[in-house]
Amino acid sequence: MALTLRFYRRHLPHWEVEHARYFVTVRCADSLPREAVLRLREIADSVRATEPRSAAFAGLQREAFRTAEKYLDRGHGSCPLARHEVASVVRDELVALAEWQIDVPHFTIMPNHWHALLVPPSECPQSLSTIMKRLKGRTAKAIRHFEAGTGPVWQREWFDRWIRDDAEWLRCVAYVRNNPVKAGLAPTWQRHPWTQ
Repeated sequence: MALTLRFYRRHLPHWEVEHARYFVTVRCADSLPREAVLRLREIADSVRATEPRSAAFAGLQREAFRTAEKYLDRGHGSCPLARHEVASVVRDELVALAEWQIDVPHFTIMPNHWHALLVPPSECPQSLSTIMKRLKGRTAKAIRHFEAGTGPVWQREWFDRWIRDDAEWLRCVAYVRNNPVKAGLAPTWQRHPWTQ
């Protein structure tokens, strides 16, 4: 059994585990229509009332993810990440996590969101929350420069999932690679310029 380092909830649950690998999704601030936001709030209310280690909890996490993905892949919102210079900002910050010895072996940057697989070192002094604040903060500052805006770039929270085993890892790799293909952005993941 993995040792839980931190577990906290905002609207979404965030579970940090010793020696863990994570699948994360970050959405642009305007990436979901009101109906999707309302449904995600309903799911979040149910999550708060559910035991974190239960099958029901995992099911609610999957439902939240599927609900968001349905709208994200349609390209809702202003889609700033569709611009080369803006997507480059996210890619460069994911690569820069190597400064903290955090491996990011797979990611995809979509027009209004991005996914990444994060592998912190065994004795990582930074929490997942700290890592995500760095990514979101540094990218938002640079993106505001390109977009000449002042409002939020990202949704306040991000989705994260602790990857429990190698089979789940392979499913996450396949998901990340297939996302731009499924959304019609490229015929294969290798042809999508923002997928690694």
